[in-house]
Amino acid sequence: MSPSSDSSESNGPDNLSREGMNSLQKNDQASENNNEASFGVKTTPDFIPMVRIIFWNSMGFFFFSYLIPFVARELLGASYAQLGLLFSIQTTGGLISAPIVAFLTDRYSKKLLVLIGSSGRAACYFLMYLGIIVSNLYVFGAGMFVLGFFVGFFWTPLNALISQKSNKRNRSAAFGKRAGMIGWGNLLGAGISFVIFGLANTFIPENLFLVYSPLILFGAANIYGGIIFHRKVDEKLTFEKHVYNLFPSSIEPSLISPEIADQDASVKQKKVALPIGFFIGFFVLIIAFMTTSMNQSLAYPYFQVYLREEIGVDIEILIMLIYFPSQVLSPLFAPYLGKVADRINPILGISIVSGMGALVTILILNTTSGIVFGFILLFDSTFAWGGNLILQNFLSRLSKVHRGKMFGAAEWLSLTGAIVGPILGGLAASVFGLSAPFIISIFIELSVIPLYAIAIKKLNPFMAEKLDENSLF
Repeated sequence: MSPSSDSSESNGPDNLSREGMNSLQKNDQASENNNEASFGVKTTPDFIPMVRIIFWNSMGFFFFSYLIPFVARELLGASYAQLGLLFSIQTTGGLISAPIVAFLTDRYSKKLLVLIGSSGRAACYFLMYLGIIVSNLYVFGAGMFVLGFFVGFFWTPLNALISQKSNKRNRSAAFGKRAGMIGWGNLLGAGISFVIFGLANTFIPENLFLVYSPLILFGAANIYGGIIFHRKVDEKLTFEKHVYNLFPSSIEPSLISPEIADQDASVKQKKVALPIGFFIGFFVLIIAFMTTSMNQSLAYPYFQVYLREEIGVDIEILIMLIYFPSQVLSPLFAPYLGKVADRINPILGISIVSGMGALVTILILNTTSGIVFGFILLFDSTFAWGGNLILQNFLSRLSKVHRGKMFGAAEWLSLTGAIVGPILGGLAASVFGLSAPFIISIFIELSVIPLYAIAIKKLNPFMAEKLDENSLF
């Protein structure tokens, strides 16, 4: 994706101040190495409070992921194809909003966008609750569309803020801390779900108001989390400004000037790049993102159905326990995975993650135990988190000026693949059986390795944030 032609891009080097450019040329690499490595500064002071607020927004993730196939298949009588279509409806909402959010993220308050996203997720939970109470698949599906539309308002600006508030050398670890808070929120939300849903569904399953009441609690938690986030995060405080405030004598003020910094990022990209190389790299990256997303959504809607109909587990509380490790524990490992991802070559990392993901899918097809199935899902989810951290690190360093657009573009392309995946999986399951989506996923998982390798190598010369002048990455 070529850099956008907004006002910060259009000014050429002739319009930059000579003093600012001289300061940049003399001090850029030295000051980065000195301040980031020697002083050990990793994030801004408000980074931890910022990611802690994700705790409130993620409380409903476990219950939500369990509820969709259960309600659609068992309560509302959806077919395999309808179940896949339901997931695609959610993705369609995101596909519509992603370009809008990408544009807004680079121009308007990111905190406000996160608040809108949190409120939209709450509206989704309320609509899904209503759809269950009135036993209407269309109202339930409308809730999923609302979730898809507003989820980008939360994650795209949040990813941009995480990038701005963290050291580029610790970017994967920063995203890992975000994922860790998802795990802790999930843990509390899962506990609430087990107590309310598990007990109510066992003793008074006809009382739908009580059985599915956790949706109301999680919707309220999203509104609360969005408000607190908006109040406590200072989006004007970036990592570069924080370093300058700590060590003002060791870095030029011009280095943190938004005008100079933005124009310098543009100039650097224009100087080192052959445009055709960028377009080739980004086009391949597009295909890779779409393929990965299609693969992740191909079999995902049918895990629970496979567990019920192929392995024979039909006790609701037991199914929730089997799902628990993959949905709740794997994000808790993400902070540690992030530290590893910061030290590994991205091509090697993607190769390991994709190869192990294919192996895990083969194991899923050969298990007959619900407990073993749960452990395999845990490994599958953990590898997926590792791959996401590597890719988020790479994307965040591709451009400083247009991070919102980069994350938005990646989100849009991922959503495009995520629309195709569930529909393809549903058709394959209907025609060839429940094993078909998993078999197709194995081949797709392996096919993305050369795609990411080509994309990363082609885009490397255009990185706005290189970790080392003498390093490829």
